[in-house]
This record gives sequence, structure tokens and C-alpha cells, in this order.
Amino acid sequence: MADALSIALSGLQAQQTRLAATASNIANASTTGRVPGASSSAPASASSSTAPAVYSTVTVDFTSLESGGVKANVTANPNGYELAYDPSASYANSDGYVAAPAVDLAQESVNLIETRTAYKANISVIKTQDEMLGELLDTIA
Repeated sequence: MADALSIALSGLQAQQTRLAATASNIANASTTGRVPGASSSAPASASSSTAPAVYSTVTVDFTSLESGGVKANVTANPNGYELAYDPSASYANSDGYVAAPAVDLAQESVNLIETRTAYKANISVIKTQDEMLGELLDTIA
């Protein structure tokens, strides 16, 4: 049987991973890149391999561990982009479109709130475990 401390610590680590993924999605929400599989409209002298690739949004799923903890699994979404019209971009396709990450800022805000709440809950478990252990030691001594 796993102790409460190791379970809470695994929860904190999972939420840290979730926070990093959410921050990455938000930070890259307004970036653009070449449309995957499309040829660039840039002159032949410009190499399409130097055009930036579109940011792949990431999601985090949680898996229960047999030890009683939780693990965060980060998954990139290679099709998580939408077309944006920007014919002035050097990496725009022949129709003038670039790829922009499909980041739902409302969902990312909800993820931040859920992460904060879960983080607080795990910290509370650690504090409670510490108090209980202190009381046990006081009783024994």
C-alpha cells in the first residue's frame, strides 16, 4: 500500500507537467508556420526547409499507477492547426495561407484553474500527512 505522501507527490509532478503543457500552448497560440504538406509560395531561392513548422498543440492525460499515484502523459496533436490567411508570410502556401495552432484559450484557462485546484489539494494532503505524523510522534514520545 502506497503512503499518502508519495501519492500526493506524484499528483504534484503530474500537475507540474500539465502546467508546462498549458503554458506552452498559450505561449505559442499566436505563432504561425508553414502548412504541413504544402509547398511554399516563396521564391525558389528560399528553401522551404527553413520555413518554421507549425506548433503542435499538446494535451495531457492522466494515468493511474498501481502504486496509487498518478502519471501525466503528454501527447502532441500533429493535426492541431487551422489555416490563417497571411500572403505576406514567406512560408505561405500558393493560396496565401499559413498554419496557426488551434489553441482554445478558454479551455487553456480552465486547465490553469483545474491545475491550481489540484495542486492545492495535493499540498493539503502533504500538510495533513505531516501534521498526523507529528501528532503520532508526540503521542509515542
